Amino acid sequence: MTRITGKAAAVLVDEFDFSGVSNSCEISMTEPPGEVTAFADVDATFVEGKPSFNFNVQGLYSNASPDYDGEMFIDLTALSRRVGIYPGGDAVGTFGYEGRTNITEDTIPVEIGGAIALNVNWRGDQAPARGPVLLNETAISSTTTGTKFELPAVAADETIVAIMRMRVAPGGADSNDLVITIESDANSGAGGETTQLTFTTLDQTSGVEFEVKEAAGAITDTFWRAVATRSGAGSRTFNVLVTFGIRKT
Repeated sequence: MTRITGKAAAVLVDEFDFSGVSNSCEISMTEPPGEVTAFADVDATFVEGKPSFNFNVQGLYSNASPDYDGEMFIDLTALSRRVGIYPGGDAVGTFGYEGRTNITEDTIPVEIGGAIALNVNWRGDQAPARGPVLLNETAISSTTTGTKFELPAVAADETIVAIMRMRVAPGGADSNDLVITIESDANSGAGGETTQLTFTTLDQTSGVEFEVKEAAGAITDTFWRAVATRSGAGSRTFNVLVTFGIRKT
């Protein structure tokens, strides 16, 4: 078995990448059973509970670039922040977890002679999604088609989730559009793809931002890819990270 180091782990909050100030993270997922035992039952009887999760991220205090403390302070009173943790890094094909979360604790330990830390606990308010990074491009200058990755078929009680993160404003000049779609297919060969999700068009006026797209199952296709279609006569380039996963509805 190949050992995977944690030194390349990626920690993403909405459109921000806080991997550079995070040094420890823990993912815990639970699905507690609910007891429904009746008097007439011979044995204790349980039903499957609703899944939930916690992301605990420990990091270093920063109020400059990246403004980790400032963003976490905002998130203390904000709902449904998107947090992504990719233990093996954010290279294309690397699997990780994305979840809709709320902060439950923000701790800043300060010790003489030590680095100031900033530790945050995120509580999920729905089931997390697991899946791969589909695109990680720093300067898209032409239409880019990602690699297909195989995942299980999407059941009727599951939802596909894709997240687009634009990490910097477009470079270059003049006007260009970028349309990012998520496509599925029954096999890894070319042809036969079906567009399942389409993000809002990015252009020269776009800034640092993120967007989430979801669709309910069932979907029998098992291969997935992202396609970034660029148009226009300008020289704009786009820095985007696109992730995809499947979660319980």
